[in-house]
Amino acid sequence: MSSVNLGVEIGGIRLKNPIMPASGTFGNGEEFAGIQGMDLSALGALVTKGTTLEPRAGNPQPRIRETASGMINFIGLANPGVKAFIEEKLPFMAQFETPIIVNVSGFTLNEYVRMAELLDQVPSVAGLEINISCPNVEGGRIPFGSDAQIAANVIRAVRRATKLPLIVKLTPNVTDIVPIAKAVVDVGANAISMINTVRAAFIDRGKIIQGGLSGPAIKPIALCLINQVSQAVNVPIIGMGGISTLQDIFDFFQVGASAVAIGTANFKNPLVMMALIDQLEKYCLEHGLANIDQVKARIKGGKG
Repeated sequence: MSSVNLGVEIGGIRLKNPIMPASGTFGNGEEFAGIQGMDLSALGALVTKGTTLEPRAGNPQPRIRETASGMINFIGLANPGVKAFIEEKLPFMAQFETPIIVNVSGFTLNEYVRMAELLDQVPSVAGLEINISCPNVEGGRIPFGSDAQIAANVIRAVRRATKLPLIVKLTPNVTDIVPIAKAVVDVGANAISMINTVRAAFIDRGKIIQGGLSGPAIKPIALCLINQVSQAVNVPIIGMGGISTLQDIFDFFQVGASAVAIGTANFKNPLVMMALIDQLEKYCLEHGLANIDQVKARIKGGKG
């Protein structure tokens, strides 16, 4: 048994290590589980793809476009709906004894609440990641996460509907992210994940297609926003945005992240998370570090 304890706690959810997949880049784990060298039980958590109340086919192709330093996606939250997810997807995920965080995406306040109520009754669900980047169809399609009061209304209602830990996923597509972060924490968010994709567009046969940019291109934006939010709220932050190396993880720790999620890098190297977990443990052993707190202290002391 290793002398290193990589465990972290995120809003009441105990993780074996601080590395997990970002929602939407790992499916629900089934495809990756069949890859030689992948061990879902070794991950810090399993974060599901975006789940909605009703089934969604998603947008027509093309809905992914590679860029010079990342990827633009316009998937459209394709998923079987929350009831089918609970019945058909969760049993597979539950066998690995890894905390399951369900990404909840709603288009009305009632949809968020209803999904929280349903998932609250499922023992294998460890927590909910509330995606407030979705357009509020009751409010002129302005994203829930673009206004502090609207965001607070969603999280307050969801908090009343479930006892599960709530992780709120913030959008970077706002003028000032700090008031939104404060607002959701004030009404019951146990943690924050950030950042979601950055608004972008690509051209396909003369047609302009808008989507979300992810990958290395957005890492500086993520670091900037996490640094701001970490100084304004006192809850754990799951950082994401262009992470593919151990140094990337250290950079996110330095600006205040407690854990990290790997997204676009999974498409380039499906085993990247396994490699990073191994590298993090080796780093600890090489430097005589016993836990993640000591890793962060070393990094923040300029010794990363």
